[in-house]
Amino acid sequence: MNSEAHLLPLGDFKPSDEWQTHVNEIFYGIQGPSIHDHFQTYVSQDHRLAHALAEDYFEKVLKQADCNRSRFIMEWGVGNGNLAGCFLSHLKSIDTDQQVYPNTRYILCDFSMEILKGVRKNSRLKNHPGKFFTIQIDANHMDCFRKQTINKIISNEIWDDLSTKVLLKRDGSIYEEYIQPLIDPVASGINTDDVIKPFKEKHLGSLKDYPHILQFIIWERTYQRVVIDDWPQVDVLQAHIDLLGDEIPVPVNIGALATLKHARYLLRQDGLGYTGMDYGMYSMRELNFSERPYFNIYGGQYTFMVNFELLNHWAHAEGFSSVEKELQHSYVGRHLQDRVISLVELVQTHRDAPNMPSWDRDILMLKTLNTLNKAYKSHYESKMKYKAMEGAPSHQQKQINELVGKLSINGVPDTVAYVTENEVIQVSADLARLGYDEQLYAPLFQGSTEPISFVVMNLS
Repeated sequence: MNSEAHLLPLGDFKPSDEWQTHVNEIFYGIQGPSIHDHFQTYVSQDHRLAHALAEDYFEKVLKQADCNRSRFIMEWGVGNGNLAGCFLSHLKSIDTDQQVYPNTRYILCDFSMEILKGVRKNSRLKNHPGKFFTIQIDANHMDCFRKQTINKIISNEIWDDLSTKVLLKRDGSIYEEYIQPLIDPVASGINTDDVIKPFKEKHLGSLKDYPHILQFIIWERTYQRVVIDDWPQVDVLQAHIDLLGDEIPVPVNIGALATLKHARYLLRQDGLGYTGMDYGMYSMRELNFSERPYFNIYGGQYTFMVNFELLNHWAHAEGFSSVEKELQHSYVGRHLQDRVISLVELVQTHRDAPNMPSWDRDILMLKTLNTLNKAYKSHYESKMKYKAMEGAPSHQQKQINELVGKLSINGVPDTVAYVTENEVIQVSADLARLGYDEQLYAPLFQGSTEPISFVVMNLS
């Protein structure tokens, strides 16, 4: 029987940004801190990106004439608090003359109170009492803060989560993507009568009884012709569209544009700017790559790739005098004075990885971690938690548990973490014995050729 016959609509077709913000409000509302079970970022457990940001901040403050005065850093979308904790810890360690750290205050802003509760429990942040504050606030309503009072703004992987429209060019006309949520009650095991109304009304109290509902949503999409005359920064947008190829869906991150407006309002004239980090298309070359993805779904959360080229032009239009883009790998590597790749990228080059059962891939990952830990020494003590996947045979479960037990307390902190070329070279012989081919992973240190990259954007 055709499974599509069972699909029931959870709502009508709407522009992609409307359903995106709808489901994400539900996702954060019913998941709370458990959102981190669905995805990891480069700052969830790792410290190297946070340290690079702290070094940039420290160097720029010292160049200012009044480096001893009080300064406020604001972070939007705070995750588990690890970015702030590692930032403050590294700032304290490099500020040997106590010129900057004592006068720095860090404000963590998020619209989810559950997320903020989790942040306050972060052990690395707890090492900085009186240095940080948590504030529940919607990114679209920042007027509770006084104009030009913030010295530095940081955000990590929030732009992809904010309201995003999708456009497509076809025969000289512009079309907007519309999407519709569908669910198979048989596959999901959910009585749709119990969830359709709460889903439409975003009734979180009712939906908490169905925490996995979003993972069962199937999205139908279509395109409708649209006129963009009343869209924000339409002249900039139209000039951007003129450079696009036909039949390629392109994200228009209007929520990210709103953050630029808020940043311009909050930042001091002599401030240190806004640093935003996210993943997406770096330039027009990647945007016009016809086979590239433009959205992701993690545990039901709906995110879009960031159009950094459009964001660059928007930033100038909003009054930022300087906009700099840099691949995140290059940014971190520059501060470490070495080239870097992620652990996941390394494992993906293994000849057998694509065809391994998930539990064997876990074993490979853990063997790789233990190998790299011979060279890798973290500034922080933390033992990585790594559970065997459900359904793993008993022999593999036993092996996984044994390998987890061998992990170093000062080793690579996460599967989504940066390792340097020097660290990999030091254990290259051991990696070869695990089945890695240096000819396959060495080119990664030269930079990715993929259409989607992690990017650091600095606006001042």
